[in-house]
Amino acid sequence: MGFPVYLLAPAVAAALYALGSLGLKKAMDSGVEEAKTNAFSNYAMVAWSLPLLFFLPGRYDGSALAGAAGAGVALFLGRIFSVKALQTGDLSLVTPILAAKTILVAFLSLIFKSGHISWRLLVAAAMTSLAVALLQRGPAETRGVRRSAVLYALLASLLFAGTDVLTQTFARQMGVGWFQPILFGTTALLTPLLVRNPIPARGLPPLAWGSCTMGFQTSLMILTIDLTGQATLVNIVYSTRSI
Repeated sequence: MGFPVYLLAPAVAAALYALGSLGLKKAMDSGVEEAKTNAFSNYAMVAWSLPLLFFLPGRYDGSALAGAAGAGVALFLGRIFSVKALQTGDLSLVTPILAAKTILVAFLSLIFKSGHISWRLLVAAAMTSLAVALLQRGPAETRGVRRSAVLYALLASLLFAGTDVLTQTFARQMGVGWFQPILFGTTALLTPLLVRNPIPARGLPPLAWGSCTMGFQTSLMILTIDLTGQATLVNIVYSTRSI
């Protein structure tokens, strides 16, 4: 059996995630509030996804519409917790913990009977999550900060896993060309709730390239799950962002 070419997409997304996270972390260190980093990333995601309306087919489906909206809400909340984790803890700590999404996607897929999960995929997902979780160990004097960052990252992982499972379940019922823009459109509609203070000038460049990169890689990940329905396998490869 040959290597599934589509797995190159989450591998690229993993590398871009690390790059985008560096940009967002630098922006926050320059005085940009976490709400602004969320807002810019959310708008970037919908901007990357809107062209799908013109290139991929779609059709109305009530349950899939609700699934797309639910996935958008979960992604919106997950982004809040992930940025909070980046603000609280070091990037080298937060990124590995976010890989807990791998095992959460596998178990949620089993619970909701979404997609086929073999025992090999379950073992691979569990081993991946365990390996990256071990990376969060560190000095005792920073334990309190690490715990807060880990909690935020785990909440984000659960919400992101929910997004992926809803995508896996409903995207092909409606069609990728409609599902993904509705998902990210829901996130964008909620985004004005985050916007408050102006952006410091020195934080704008890293915020711009970090948000654009983060938005593209998120759109690429969701698109891959949309087209393949293989959320667990895609996330196993995506977890290489923690290395």
